[in-house]
Amino acid sequence: MTTVPLTSAPTTAGDIIRARAQLHPDRIAIASEDHSCTYQELAERSDRAAVAMLALGITRGERVAFLSSNRIEYYELLFGAAKAGIGLVPVNWRLARAEVANILTDASPSLLVLDPSLAGLVANLEDWAERGRLIVFDPDPAENSTPHNPDAAGRTSPAPPTWTQFLAEAPTGDPATDEPGPEDVLWQLYTSGTTGHPKGVLLTHRNFCSMVDGLADAWHFDEGCSVYVPYPAFHAVGTAWVVLSLHRGGQVQLRRGFDAEDFLRSVERNRITLTMMVPAVLQMVLDHATVEQADLSSLAHIVYGAAPISQATLAKAVRLIPTCAYIHAYGLTEATGTVTTMQWDEHRPGTERMHSCGRPFPWVEMRVVDPATGTDATVREVGEVWVRSPTVMQGYFAQPEETSAAITADGWLRTGDAGYVDEDGYLYLTDRIKDMIISGGENIYPAEVENAVYSCPGVAQCAVVGVPDVRWGETVKAIVVRTPGSTLTEAEVIAHTRSQLAHYKCPTSVDFRLDPLPLNPTGKVMRRELRDIYWSGHGSRITA
Repeated sequence: MTTVPLTSAPTTAGDIIRARAQLHPDRIAIASEDHSCTYQELAERSDRAAVAMLALGITRGERVAFLSSNRIEYYELLFGAAKAGIGLVPVNWRLARAEVANILTDASPSLLVLDPSLAGLVANLEDWAERGRLIVFDPDPAENSTPHNPDAAGRTSPAPPTWTQFLAEAPTGDPATDEPGPEDVLWQLYTSGTTGHPKGVLLTHRNFCSMVDGLADAWHFDEGCSVYVPYPAFHAVGTAWVVLSLHRGGQVQLRRGFDAEDFLRSVERNRITLTMMVPAVLQMVLDHATVEQADLSSLAHIVYGAAPISQATLAKAVRLIPTCAYIHAYGLTEATGTVTTMQWDEHRPGTERMHSCGRPFPWVEMRVVDPATGTDATVREVGEVWVRSPTVMQGYFAQPEETSAAITADGWLRTGDAGYVDEDGYLYLTDRIKDMIISGGENIYPAEVENAVYSCPGVAQCAVVGVPDVRWGETVKAIVVRTPGSTLTEAEVIAHTRSQLAHYKCPTSVDFRLDPLPLNPTGKVMRRELRDIYWSGHGSRITA
């Protein structure tokens, strides 16, 4: 195994697992519901993954796709790809079949690594298998699902190798290849574009490694920390939080999803010190029937994001978990996940500060720009938030026009979020220039949902907006004008969209209008005018 100085900052993600495997090889690195792995095992299995992918003829700069819910094997694949200079494309397993097809078509990965229980999401599975470009994770003994199905002509291809078989056939030792450089792509994470088309955000080793030490310090990934991670790997936070913990020699409790009861048990059993939650999820924990009996004394820090925390939630959290400090964070995938933070000692309960998402990290420059003039806004003047940082993405995969629209010639990322800064430099978000909806921490783009609604018979006009929701911050509403004579119902619209999109993107309510939707002079629906009807009296359209 390549030797990495333990005192040096990592330049590639592979350095992180190499260094920690040298320092404490037998320490548990990640534990899931069904098994665990040590740092040495993770290092060795990622070596094998790198060698095995190179043996398939996958070369530096190509991509491999991962389609599964959370599992330890993802990090074997991640570090293996990182060591070989191969980009990893984690695909959202909550998407509909057509959405998965769009991403796989756009990314053109050289290999697909698949949970067999999700085989139904891949449209041309036999083609992947016939080309020898399909690996399946070892199935759960309780499941009978298999990706080995006959095609339309009745043919059956040879069963693809399992992940265990794939690694077993590869020799041990670091891959014999040129080391990836800082500008090589580490992750290609997909975020839906405002036009409804997926965009692959290219995040490099430099993007992540430039902030790894500073972020670990700011968010208290202390040496030997115990971290609870239920967030999916297809989100930047889901991958980054595991890697940050490993960077500090911590132990990750990895889960396939969030469950309040499991979280409370895990804090007790594993002495969890740190986790991240959106305020709606924190409220679920605080409302759980056993929270007052649980021993939560080890929990020292919770990072929260997607929305400010309400006064009532914070007061209850302080009462029930008095050992814990709360840290607010704001970010976006295009900036490797985070750009501002507000530490616990910066919170000012009962004041405006509670609505702030903090100040930029030291490695982030931030501006608020008047979109009409392109000049910097004054203090408390609302404009578009721009950031410049080593963490800003390389660009969107194979979409140069979208990249140029998002990043200026001198490196400023236009976030699409509107906000202002106060006299002390704290950022307050007020709206979304790109009309994005954030529901329970998930990003939802209205145009994508509108496309699905428009394909429903009986729809003449449609607009999709986010409306206030006590639990999720905001939720999706479709505003529909029916075609003459149509008897289309709310239930029919929702069912139709659920056949095409992930359920979390679909409308939870539908309002029908008799009058046409308001249009601007260029003929576009004025979403903001419609949204304002529902947000009247709620203040910021971002706060819960």
